[in-house]
Amino acid sequence: MRLFSNLILAALLVCTIPFATADTSEGVHGALEKRVTEIIQRMSRELSPEERVALTPQSAAAFLSQDEREYLGTAFSRFRVDRPSVIHVAFDSSYGETPFWLGDQGFTRSSALDFIVDEEDSYHVWSKRVGAGEVDLGVPSLSGELKPYLVFAAPVDGGRAIEITPLVSGVDVAVAKVGGLPFIDDNDYFNTLPQALVGLPVLRSFESWELVSRFVGYFRETRYPSSAQPDHLQLTWQGNPATSATVQWRTDDSVDNGLLWFAPRDQFFTAGRKAVQRKKATYTELRSLQVVNDPVVRLHRVSLENLSPATDYLYAVSADNGESWSAPREFRTAASSPSEPFSFVYLGDPQNGLDRWGQLIRQADFEFPNARFYMIAGDLIDHGQEQDNWDQFFHEGSSVFDRSMVVPALGNHDSHGGYPALYLKQFALPENGSSKLDPGRTYHVTYQDLLVVVMDSNYHLVEPELQVDWLDRVLGESTARWKVVIYHHPFYASREGRDNKSIRDAWGPIFDKHNVDIAFQGHDHAYMRTVPMRGNEPAVEGEQGTVYLVAVSGTKMYEQALPEFAAFGAVNTRTYQVIDVDPLSGSLKYRAIDGEGNIIDRFSLRKF
Repeated sequence: MRLFSNLILAALLVCTIPFATADTSEGVHGALEKRVTEIIQRMSRELSPEERVALTPQSAAAFLSQDEREYLGTAFSRFRVDRPSVIHVAFDSSYGETPFWLGDQGFTRSSALDFIVDEEDSYHVWSKRVGAGEVDLGVPSLSGELKPYLVFAAPVDGGRAIEITPLVSGVDVAVAKVGGLPFIDDNDYFNTLPQALVGLPVLRSFESWELVSRFVGYFRETRYPSSAQPDHLQLTWQGNPATSATVQWRTDDSVDNGLLWFAPRDQFFTAGRKAVQRKKATYTELRSLQVVNDPVVRLHRVSLENLSPATDYLYAVSADNGESWSAPREFRTAASSPSEPFSFVYLGDPQNGLDRWGQLIRQADFEFPNARFYMIAGDLIDHGQEQDNWDQFFHEGSSVFDRSMVVPALGNHDSHGGYPALYLKQFALPENGSSKLDPGRTYHVTYQDLLVVVMDSNYHLVEPELQVDWLDRVLGESTARWKVVIYHHPFYASREGRDNKSIRDAWGPIFDKHNVDIAFQGHDHAYMRTVPMRGNEPAVEGEQGTVYLVAVSGTKMYEQALPEFAAFGAVNTRTYQVIDVDPLSGSLKYRAIDGEGNIIDRFSLRKF
């Protein structure tokens, strides 16, 4: 039971780890990122916290030295044209920022060439004549709000097409056409194009590069700063769910003597203090130039080992070496064999509206208080490189995750186009994933007769093939009755054009080979369930297939156009999903429940 008297418990209960920063990129924009970091550090020294938070594109540009301005005005996009050209630079105007260097370099406005991307994004065009040779253009913006601009090249003499040779790795050159894709890593498309741009070569880059030069909005205040009191408690597994648990909590940097006590619940109420064990926490510091009102946070962590299976445990944490304690929490270890029925919860993307997401998971916790763990299919937050986003996530989530383990998967917003440093630092996860990737990006957990394999589907950052051998081995070696996988980008999207073929081609045959039962997915911000699929087709009667699910738990919603093999779909519907597993009867029962408590979808599977 989760509910017990804190008054009774209160009556009965009268070392530094160096912070590992993400590696500085030595890739496409390594030098630019270093220079941006130097400017951010200078802003931290020379501007007050209030001035940093209040930066605008205009005030940020005014802060730059002449050398910095010239560097940022030429350091992002580099290419060659084979003869004199008219270069057209097009950028999303909806944010109200015009790249400062366009005027510096002599570009002029070409409003007759403006066009629309993705149905509603109005692109403004600026133009300039250049000679044959190298062209160096500046950063997309100073705010990080603008997606990287597009570059079109037209021949001055009206002859054959200009040949653009990229000098930045990773970018490519396409032929501009209505319906074409302006970015390599995004599903946006050209709705309209003026005839003068149709057929021209267009230099494309990655939408995820938008944050490479962010100054405006980089400095932030968190609504949930840390203090000397423990908060943001969460439970994860790093080992066997039957015999281990990891507890983590947060304080400010004044606390260096965190403690945890724990005890089997039954023994505690019969033997009191004699049943209690104490463990000293280690801590990791999160240091941030971003968060002006909470620049240093300490994450305290205790790994509990040699626990008894199928046992309810109580625990509490202290930030003052045991002088005072948090309210006790409770969790249950898994049974050592498939002998105990259990439930767990699956969530699609939280990402936006985290306050309402918190209400949803508290509703799930109220209705299903014995759920052993919560799986989240990525995009836990909107901006993964912003600590204050994570502060709100843990503020809302810890009221549930301090008693039910959290099992997260990595989404594209959790890294926001870069290295997922904050995600990896803030979750204590098993280190049994692919040896070719950072620990925590992939991992697996076996809970009684259920194998959960967590994968990284961010294929623009991590090649799907890097996980194939590991996935094949983990699924093949498992003797669990039920095998499920969880990752972010769906194999089969709920809207045309959003399928993720590269991961489907790489992982789908492995799912089929090892008879994966369910694939839990996110990303599409609508609800969809497929019929059992095998070989990219509906499974024939009597054949094992995989059910592919997509769900959303936050407030950001997408339209939907269901494929023929969809069994059910819903739009504008936030849901949580409860899965009941009964090892004794060999049954798995699934229910999708909306924010009003209505069951909108359900199915059952059985294995003997």
